[in-house]
Amino acid sequence: MIRNLILLAAGFVLAACASRNADEADRYAPLPARPDAAYELPTGGPHSISISIMDCQTAGCPVVNVLLDPDNYWQRSAEDGAYSGIAPGDLYAAVKTAFEDQGFDDIDSVLDITKDIPALCPQYLQRGRVYYIHLGRGDTGQRINYDTGCSGSLDARRAEFVTEALAEMSDLTHIFEGAVTVEDDMGDEE
Repeated sequence: MIRNLILLAAGFVLAACASRNADEADRYAPLPARPDAAYELPTGGPHSISISIMDCQTAGCPVVNVLLDPDNYWQRSAEDGAYSGIAPGDLYAAVKTAFEDQGFDDIDSVLDITKDIPALCPQYLQRGRVYYIHLGRGDTGQRINYDTGCSGSLDARRAEFVTEALAEMSDLTHIFEGAVTVEDDMGDEE
Protein backbone atom coordinates (compact mmCIF):
# COMPACT_ATOMS: atom_id res chain seq x y z
CA MET A 1 0.00 0.00 0.00
CA ILE A 2 2.78 2.43 0.92
CA ARG A 3 4.51 1.51 -2.28
CA ASN A 4 1.36 2.39 -4.27
CA LEU A 5 1.11 5.75 -2.49
CA ILE A 6 4.75 6.52 -3.27
CA LEU A 7 4.24 5.59 -6.93
CA LEU A 8 1.05 7.70 -7.07
CA ALA A 9 2.86 10.70 -5.53
CA ALA A 10 5.78 10.26 -7.91
CA GLY A 11 3.30 10.22 -10.82
CA PHE A 12 1.77 13.53 -9.67
CA VAL A 13 5.24 15.11 -9.37
CA LEU A 14 6.23 13.93 -12.86
CA ALA A 15 2.94 15.15 -14.32
CA ALA A 16 3.40 18.55 -12.65
CA CYS A 17 6.98 18.82 -13.95
CA ALA A 18 5.94 17.81 -17.45
CA SER A 19 3.13 20.36 -17.39
CA ARG A 20 5.45 23.11 -16.14
CA ASN A 21 8.12 22.22 -18.73
CA ALA A 22 5.52 22.34 -21.51
CA ASP A 23 4.37 25.77 -20.29
CA GLU A 24 7.96 27.03 -20.14
CA ALA A 25 8.69 25.64 -23.60
CA ASP A 26 5.68 27.51 -24.98
CA ARG A 27 6.62 30.61 -23.05
CA TYR A 28 10.14 30.69 -24.47
CA ALA A 29 9.36 29.48 -27.96
CA PRO A 30 11.22 31.51 -30.57
CA LEU A 31 9.32 34.23 -32.35
CA PRO A 32 8.25 33.41 -35.88
CA ALA A 33 10.87 34.33 -38.46
CA ARG A 34 10.45 37.78 -39.91
CA PRO A 35 10.07 37.72 -43.68
CA ASP A 36 13.13 38.84 -45.62
CA ALA A 37 11.20 41.47 -47.51
CA ALA A 38 7.82 43.11 -47.78
CA TYR A 39 8.10 43.12 -51.56
CA GLU A 40 8.71 39.98 -53.62
CA LEU A 41 11.51 41.19 -55.86
CA PRO A 42 12.04 39.51 -59.24
CA THR A 43 15.68 38.45 -59.33
CA GLY A 44 16.30 37.43 -62.94
CA GLY A 45 19.35 35.39 -63.88
CA PRO A 46 22.23 34.33 -61.64
CA HIS A 47 24.22 37.54 -62.17
CA SER A 48 21.36 39.98 -62.77
CA ILE A 49 20.89 43.21 -60.90
CA SER A 50 17.28 43.90 -60.01
CA ILE A 51 16.16 47.29 -58.72
CA SER A 52 12.58 48.12 -57.75
CA ILE A 53 11.47 51.59 -56.71
CA MET A 54 8.27 52.38 -54.79
CA ASP A 55 6.97 55.66 -53.45
CA CYS A 56 5.43 53.92 -50.42
CA GLN A 57 5.61 50.66 -48.46
CA THR A 58 2.00 49.54 -48.57
CA ALA A 59 0.33 46.84 -50.61
CA GLY A 60 -0.90 48.13 -53.95
CA CYS A 61 1.70 50.88 -54.13
CA PRO A 62 2.91 51.42 -57.73
CA VAL A 63 6.30 49.87 -58.31
CA VAL A 64 8.77 50.04 -61.19
CA ASN A 65 11.19 47.14 -61.53
CA VAL A 66 14.25 47.01 -63.78
CA LEU A 67 16.31 43.86 -64.35
CA LEU A 68 19.76 44.30 -65.87
CA ASP A 69 21.88 41.37 -67.08
CA PRO A 70 25.68 41.29 -67.65
CA ASP A 71 25.13 41.49 -71.43
CA ASN A 72 23.33 44.85 -70.90
CA TYR A 73 19.92 43.34 -71.63
CA TRP A 74 17.33 45.16 -69.53
CA GLN A 75 13.69 44.57 -68.77
CA ARG A 76 11.37 47.12 -67.19
CA SER A 77 8.04 46.17 -65.69
CA ALA A 78 5.46 48.49 -64.14
CA GLU A 79 1.72 49.16 -64.19
CA ASP A 80 2.04 50.58 -67.71
CA GLY A 81 3.45 47.31 -69.09
CA ALA A 82 6.76 45.55 -69.66
CA TYR A 83 9.51 46.70 -72.00
CA SER A 84 12.98 45.39 -72.76
CA GLY A 85 16.04 46.21 -74.81
CA ILE A 86 19.81 46.37 -74.90
CA ALA A 87 21.50 49.27 -73.11
CA PRO A 88 24.40 50.98 -74.85
CA GLY A 89 27.93 50.97 -73.53
CA ASP A 90 28.43 49.05 -70.34
CA LEU A 91 25.49 50.06 -68.17
CA TYR A 92 25.57 46.79 -66.21
CA ALA A 93 29.23 47.29 -65.27
CA ALA A 94 28.56 50.90 -64.22
CA VAL A 95 25.65 49.87 -61.98
CA LYS A 96 27.65 47.01 -60.47
CA THR A 97 30.59 49.34 -59.82
CA ALA A 98 28.32 51.84 -58.03
CA PHE A 99 27.44 49.12 -55.51
CA GLU A 100 30.96 47.75 -55.18
CA ASP A 101 32.40 51.25 -54.64
CA GLN A 102 30.26 51.47 -51.48
CA GLY A 103 31.25 48.01 -50.27
CA PHE A 104 28.04 46.24 -51.29
CA ASP A 105 29.75 43.09 -52.46
CA ASP A 106 28.65 40.58 -49.81
CA ILE A 107 27.07 37.34 -50.86
CA ASP A 108 23.96 35.72 -49.47
CA SER A 109 22.94 38.56 -47.17
CA VAL A 110 20.01 40.88 -46.54
CA LEU A 111 20.56 44.50 -45.51
CA ASP A 112 17.32 46.11 -44.36
CA ILE A 113 17.73 49.90 -44.05
CA THR A 114 14.12 50.72 -43.16
CA LYS A 115 12.39 52.42 -40.25
CA ASP A 116 11.61 48.98 -38.77
CA ILE A 117 15.34 48.41 -38.08
CA PRO A 118 16.49 51.20 -35.72
CA ALA A 119 20.14 50.07 -35.74
CA LEU A 120 20.38 50.81 -39.48
CA CYS A 121 17.84 53.65 -39.49
CA PRO A 122 18.36 55.58 -36.23
CA GLN A 123 16.75 58.71 -37.70
CA TYR A 124 13.67 58.41 -39.84
CA LEU A 125 13.27 61.85 -41.37
CA GLN A 126 10.20 61.39 -43.56
CA ARG A 127 8.61 58.87 -45.83
CA GLY A 128 10.90 58.49 -48.79
CA ARG A 129 11.25 56.37 -51.86
CA VAL A 130 11.89 52.72 -51.16
CA TYR A 131 14.48 50.77 -53.13
CA TYR A 132 14.46 46.98 -53.23
CA ILE A 133 17.68 45.74 -54.78
CA HIS A 134 19.04 42.29 -55.54
CA LEU A 135 22.61 41.85 -56.69
CA GLY A 136 22.99 38.37 -58.21
CA ARG A 137 26.13 36.46 -57.30
CA GLY A 138 25.64 33.13 -59.08
CA ASP A 139 23.81 30.77 -56.74
CA THR A 140 23.53 33.45 -54.05
CA GLY A 141 22.97 37.17 -53.95
CA GLN A 142 22.75 40.23 -51.79
CA ARG A 143 19.44 41.90 -51.01
CA ILE A 144 19.30 45.57 -50.00
CA ASN A 145 16.06 47.21 -48.86
CA TYR A 146 16.56 50.97 -48.52
CA ASP A 147 14.08 53.68 -47.53
CA THR A 148 15.49 57.10 -48.48
CA GLY A 149 13.86 58.54 -45.33
CA CYS A 150 16.46 56.71 -43.23
CA SER A 151 19.49 58.54 -41.94
CA GLY A 152 22.09 58.36 -39.22
CA SER A 153 23.94 55.13 -40.01
CA LEU A 154 26.89 54.24 -42.18
CA ASP A 155 24.78 51.76 -44.18
CA ALA A 156 22.11 54.39 -44.85
CA ARG A 157 24.81 56.78 -46.08
CA ARG A 158 26.35 54.10 -48.31
CA ALA A 159 22.92 53.32 -49.80
CA GLU A 160 22.33 57.03 -50.35
CA PHE A 161 25.61 57.31 -52.28
CA VAL A 162 24.60 54.35 -54.46
CA THR A 163 21.15 55.74 -55.28
CA GLU A 164 22.70 59.12 -56.11
CA ALA A 165 25.19 57.40 -58.45
CA LEU A 166 22.34 55.47 -60.11
CA ALA A 167 20.32 58.68 -60.57
CA GLU A 168 23.25 60.21 -62.46
CA MET A 169 23.18 57.37 -65.04
CA SER A 170 20.92 58.89 -67.67
CA ASP A 171 20.43 55.62 -69.56
CA LEU A 172 19.24 53.91 -66.37
CA THR A 173 16.94 56.78 -65.37
CA HIS A 174 15.38 56.77 -68.85
CA ILE A 175 14.63 53.05 -68.44
CA PHE A 176 13.05 53.63 -65.03
CA GLU A 177 10.99 56.55 -66.29
CA GLY A 178 9.72 54.52 -69.22
CA ALA A 179 11.13 57.13 -71.58
CA VAL A 180 12.94 54.59 -73.75
CA THR A 181 11.39 53.41 -76.99
CA VAL A 182 12.65 50.95 -79.57
CA GLU A 183 13.67 53.85 -81.81
CA ASP A 184 15.81 55.52 -79.12
CA ASP A 185 19.56 55.35 -79.29
CA MET A 186 20.10 55.47 -75.54
CA GLY A 187 23.80 56.21 -75.80
CA ASP A 188 23.21 59.57 -77.53
CA GLU A 189 21.07 61.03 -74.75
CA GLU A 190 22.70 63.04 -71.99
